[in-house]
Amino acid sequence: MTTSYTVTDSGIFLATVIPDIQTPKALQLIENWETTQTQIFAPVLFHYELAAVLRKHVYRGTLAKPIATQWLEMLTRRSITLIYDTPLIRRAHEIATQLNQPTAYDSQYLALAERLDCEFWTADKRLYNTAQPHFAWVHWIGEL
Repeated sequence: MTTSYTVTDSGIFLATVIPDIQTPKALQLIENWETTQTQIFAPVLFHYELAAVLRKHVYRGTLAKPIATQWLEMLTRRSITLIYDTPLIRRAHEIATQLNQPTAYDSQYLALAERLDCEFWTADKRLYNTAQPHFAWVHWIGEL
């Protein structure tokens, strides 16, 4: 049996708890990964992004604190392998420069997918529009 890998951003998983237009597609995508036993990878900032987005919703009054806490606990228990190392950070910086991005956060996902030679899935259409012309393995959830 061949092991399959994918890299995903936090937006895919956040869409499973914070209802939005992409929620059905996010649920379908994650179910597909579970069915095919695809190993999910993300840079270590994945959990920080989950916490930041949920906190922003609490701050804005669109989500109750106990619910945000419950969702964060649930999402951080998901079987996602988090990767952090200096070469990944360096490559992310190079990719951010190549794509003329103001920060290197999103490019950490790209660097990891490049390293693992696998697909990267994002809920961020702007990131997709920027990266996909350079990296054919970048996918947007809206493609589903």
